[in-house]
Amino acid sequence: MTERQNRFPAEVPMTQSPPPRPSLRDSYRTLSPAERGLWRYPIMWAAALAFLFIPIIYVGVYLMSVWDPTGNLDQLPAALVNLDQGTVSRGEKINVGQDLVKELRDDPPVNFRTYPSVQAAQQAVRDGEVYFALTIPADFSQKAVAGSSAQHGLLGLYRAPGLNYYASTVADRVAGTIATNLNATLGENRWDVVQTSLQDVQEGFADIRDATRKLADGAQSLTDGTRKLNTGAGDLQTGAGKLAVGADKLAGGAGTLSGGVTRLTGGVTQLSSGLRQLEQAAPGKKELQPLREGAAQLTTGATSLSGGLTKLAAGGDQLAAGAGKLSAGATQVAGGNAQLATQLPQMAAGLGDLNKGAQQLSGGAEQLRSGVASGLKPAVDGAAQLQAGAQKLSGGLGQARGGAQKAADGAGQLAAGLPKLSSSLGQLQTGAQTLAGGAGQLGTAVKGTPAAPGAATLQTGATQLAGGLGQAQAAAQTASSGAQALATQLPGLVSGLGDLQTGASQLQAGADKLQAGLTSGSKSLQDGAAQVQSGAQKLAQGAASAQAGAQKAVTGAQQLALGSRQVQSGAQSLQSGARTLADNTRKAAQGAQSLAGGAKDFQAGVNTLADGNEKIKGALGQITAKLPAQKDLNSLNSGGKTLASSARQLAEGAASLQDGTRTLKNGAGDLLDGAQTLTDGLNELHDRVPASIEQLGGDPTGLAESVQVRITNFADVPNNGNAFAPYFIALALWVGATMTTFIFPYLLLPESGRQTRQAARVARKLTQPLLIVLGQAIIVVIGVRLMGVQFATPGQVILTTLAGSVTFLLVILALNLLIGPAGRILALVLLIVQLAASGGSYPVELSNPFFQTLHNVIPVTDVINALRHAMFGAFEGQYWTFMGRMAAVALVSLTVALLSRRRWVYTDDRNFRSPIITDVG
Repeated sequence: MTERQNRFPAEVPMTQSPPPRPSLRDSYRTLSPAERGLWRYPIMWAAALAFLFIPIIYVGVYLMSVWDPTGNLDQLPAALVNLDQGTVSRGEKINVGQDLVKELRDDPPVNFRTYPSVQAAQQAVRDGEVYFALTIPADFSQKAVAGSSAQHGLLGLYRAPGLNYYASTVADRVAGTIATNLNATLGENRWDVVQTSLQDVQEGFADIRDATRKLADGAQSLTDGTRKLNTGAGDLQTGAGKLAVGADKLAGGAGTLSGGVTRLTGGVTQLSSGLRQLEQAAPGKKELQPLREGAAQLTTGATSLSGGLTKLAAGGDQLAAGAGKLSAGATQVAGGNAQLATQLPQMAAGLGDLNKGAQQLSGGAEQLRSGVASGLKPAVDGAAQLQAGAQKLSGGLGQARGGAQKAADGAGQLAAGLPKLSSSLGQLQTGAQTLAGGAGQLGTAVKGTPAAPGAATLQTGATQLAGGLGQAQAAAQTASSGAQALATQLPGLVSGLGDLQTGASQLQAGADKLQAGLTSGSKSLQDGAAQVQSGAQKLAQGAASAQAGAQKAVTGAQQLALGSRQVQSGAQSLQSGARTLADNTRKAAQGAQSLAGGAKDFQAGVNTLADGNEKIKGALGQITAKLPAQKDLNSLNSGGKTLASSARQLAEGAASLQDGTRTLKNGAGDLLDGAQTLTDGLNELHDRVPASIEQLGGDPTGLAESVQVRITNFADVPNNGNAFAPYFIALALWVGATMTTFIFPYLLLPESGRQTRQAARVARKLTQPLLIVLGQAIIVVIGVRLMGVQFATPGQVILTTLAGSVTFLLVILALNLLIGPAGRILALVLLIVQLAASGGSYPVELSNPFFQTLHNVIPVTDVINALRHAMFGAFEGQYWTFMGRMAAVALVSLTVALLSRRRWVYTDDRNFRSPIITDVG
């Protein structure tokens, strides 16, 4: 027989009728003795007891290994190399590496061991002496303190993930923490620097704002002043234009005035010289006194000659005719006076003729006296000479009178024109003073600007012009006074010359009468002739003096013209008297009365001549006294030239001033635009400069951690062990359920149970393992609670672990019944698969898509999620969902187990043992 046949009895032939099948209870009872017989071996008890604690051991070991790994990091060996040489910042020595080493020694995150070089530290990592090496390079302080984005302080981290990956992550975390702390420390230092700099900036902004305000105020004042300067420059430009036009006119008028003043002073000088000579030559009262006495004696002699006047009756008609000629001659003299104004030398010539006539008169008188002594014939000749001399004297006096009249007219016009000149010069002086005042105001307004020197020059020139015009006005006033005095005195000279001419006419008439009355009164005639001679000599002397004075008296022509008119009037009166005398002499047979009247007329003429001469001399004295002095005329002439020169300079200066004011106006406009732009810019700058800058709030730590995460925990766990507890509990329960396959024969049945029902078989196979897995679940719950794992809902924790253990047991039983002994291997494979697909250590979304697909169908996932809800409150509202899915897996597994009938193995009841005792089953 084969081994199988020896081990298992032969089956009943199919031809025999099968015995009746027992009930489910009977089947269960039939299988119980064999199943209970497994415990007759002590090793079974020992194994079962050990298997009860395998899950808690599994959980405890794993949880303790991951319970709080960060709490013992100070025992993790690591290498530390400090090569930092330090740096100098803001005058202070800084060594960040040294400070970092001290801090790591005071509060070590890991167990740092110091190495002398980078190579030694890296070799220690490669040898496995340390897990990583942290190197502080030589330029670390220099680059870290600089804070430049172009370079950083670099900490060297040398790690070996293959040596221990978790240690590598710790190295990353430690290095990151060190970098963060260093950045915070450096940030605090920079914070102090920034705060100090901000304080300096605040003070600087305040100073800038104050200075900008002052600059803006000054710019506004500059704008206002520039606006006034611009307005004033416009007014000055307009005034300068008017001044330039007026200055050109003034220069032309001043040139003309200078020429006229030159001619005037020359004429006045000549007139003054001639008048002084005429005054000196004119006979005075003392010189004319003998003429008066002779005339008186002549009157006495005429009375004595009354007897001879009858003879004169015949000469009356001649006297009337002569008077008519005298009137005609006076008219001619009046015409000649017009020529005297321009031909004063003719006046001197006429006075020369007067001198000659007087000499002839004196000679005639001498002959008359001789004739009277020797006979009438010579006397008649002397009387004829006397008559001829009187005629020449009358003619010369007529010319002198005409010249004096013209001089009087010129003096009147000069006296009328000079006040106007003086008034015009006064107005010019007033305008010049006003110009000087305006230039002074302009100088004050533009003080400190480029226009100030031009304004000062304008003020100086205007002041000098005002002074020159004042001198010119004074000279014009002096000339006006002299011209007025001359115009006043010249009519007196003209009147005197008229009287002199009248006397000369009367003398001529007397000579005629004398010639007619020579036939009687020879003694009286002789005496009268002597007196006539004496008077003629004096007349000759006076005429000579008058001739010399007439050559100097150019300006006395106006008075002579007035005298010529009086002479003309006298001549007409003489003509009328001569006719009357002729009539009376004819009536007076003897003519005595006519002779006496003629004598009286002669005496009156002499007196009139003497009075006129005295008036002429007095008038000449007054005229010469009123004439301006030569130095005044020189000053007037010099002032006129200075006025013309200054007026021309003023015109040139006014033209330059006009150009300058135009430039000043344009510059003032540009300056005003610039000042306004400056004012606006400074105001805008002042408005934009902050009164105070915003201080940085908070503190260095707050700025370095301006954004933080406020964590609100849901389903919180205190540590890593609590977090991994659901995962390891589920795996431990799976392991515990799998371990039951090593002590319980899931596929082995006793021969006595061949006819039992499938349900009873499955139930019997589950009874003892179920007690083991439930015990395992209770022990695990108690163990993890004692380890400090928190339970949010302890009842649910217990229920979940119990349900999980039952579910896992059903799955493993189904696998064994479905595929036989390979089910144990598949259970181990599923353990491995569920480690990756359950999402216990990492989120399943981070795993392979294959594991993500298995995640939702494996039972461990539901156990883990249900425990996370029971322990921490996670998966709110989904607990019973997870429990329902576990129940579904358990139901499916039970169904599979009930349907799997082909994998049973039968053995003799005596050979029914545990797999740890025998390999059966």
